[in-house]
Amino acid sequence: MAEAKIEETVCEDRISGLPDDLLVMILDLIPTKDAVATMFLSKRWLSIWTMVRRLEYKDSNDESEKSVWWFLNKSLQLHKAPVIDSFCMELGPQCPTSDDVDIGKWVAKAVDCLVDKLKIKLLWSAGPTRLPESLFSCEYLVELTLSGQILVDVPSSSSSYLPSLTDLQLNCVVYKDEDSLVSFLSSCPILDFLTVKREKDDNVKKFTVKVPSLCDFWYSCDRDDDVVDHTDRCLVVDAPAMTNFRIYDFTGDSCNIEDMPCLEVAHLCVESCHDDKSLTCFSSVLSLEIYLSDAMVMRFCNTTINFSRLLKLSIRPCRSDLLEPLLLLLGKAPKLKEFLVDYRYIYNPEDLPFSWNQPSSVPECLSSQLEIFEWIEYGDRVEEEEFLTYILANSKCLKTATISVNADLDLEEQESIIEGLKDIPRVSTTCHLLIK
Repeated sequence: MAEAKIEETVCEDRISGLPDDLLVMILDLIPTKDAVATMFLSKRWLSIWTMVRRLEYKDSNDESEKSVWWFLNKSLQLHKAPVIDSFCMELGPQCPTSDDVDIGKWVAKAVDCLVDKLKIKLLWSAGPTRLPESLFSCEYLVELTLSGQILVDVPSSSSSYLPSLTDLQLNCVVYKDEDSLVSFLSSCPILDFLTVKREKDDNVKKFTVKVPSLCDFWYSCDRDDDVVDHTDRCLVVDAPAMTNFRIYDFTGDSCNIEDMPCLEVAHLCVESCHDDKSLTCFSSVLSLEIYLSDAMVMRFCNTTINFSRLLKLSIRPCRSDLLEPLLLLLGKAPKLKEFLVDYRYIYNPEDLPFSWNQPSSVPECLSSQLEIFEWIEYGDRVEEEEFLTYILANSKCLKTATISVNADLDLEEQESIIEGLKDIPRVSTTCHLLIK
């Protein structure tokens, strides 16, 4: 019997034969830990990882696991790339807080390597940490995110200058003082996008955002139930180029917002508004979403301000009935094309004290402009049906009406409501009714 021939197949390592620059590009596409691990493949790979330009170090959400700090500290000592495109450091509670954890040392290294994107997040139990002054004069930095136990201490000297920074995110950090915040923002001449998330004790009473170039601003501040009086805090915004403004604040802090003539989109989720002056800045907005308290709803509806450019209005009520006040607001938006009523955020909408009295006059936008209407979580109470009937009977230009029935109702009741909706007359002959 002839012996079987066994052919040995040799796998050719073509990847190792690629140029160093191409190998570095490949390693930049995988997690930093995996990139460093390639040093054990062969002598060819021993130092390739030291030239990667994307570095990411993140502690696990599992606090029982060892902190990534030890790996970060050792690997950065061997890293040799002259330029770092992005550097991310996220340290959790498991990170040691002893003196040998030098955050500033490695942030300074990233700055020296002309870092483009920098993200630092400290969730450890130690106190707020200062970052090196060189960070605030980094010429090539475009995106910066600071989160957690970081002390923003920016010197007021002219040396603080971030000429390339366009995207800045400040999440639950602490500021040395108000002047430090002002110095920081004033050192960013082309800042385009700013996100701020505040906690109760950040050392700032008057939070001033004066940035002429700013187009997109997201601001949020959680209410602290242990603090009775929030009236000593204030948000001041002076950004004439603003096109997108979102604020989520139920602390009761006051606001002083200058005119925003370029404003296109505004999302307002706030506790109160002290006077009409605070609303004037929104008079030129194109799209407005309101998720407000009773007091804010009435402020908007009873204001003398006209929203002459408003094309899209979304109302997300918190507690009270809004049907009648809504028509007052519609009367101040003569060019309105889209109108949304969303009751998803009310825990028990069936408990709302609805009331509805048909007004004597029809808002101009209903008779000549409105094209899209949507109601989410429609419950088919008598008052709701009367309001919906009024909208459909007076919206002469309506093209689409979408009604989403309350999903908490039983299936039989939902089917009954859907059949009833089909019978509501529509003045617009081109209106398409969608029922969900």
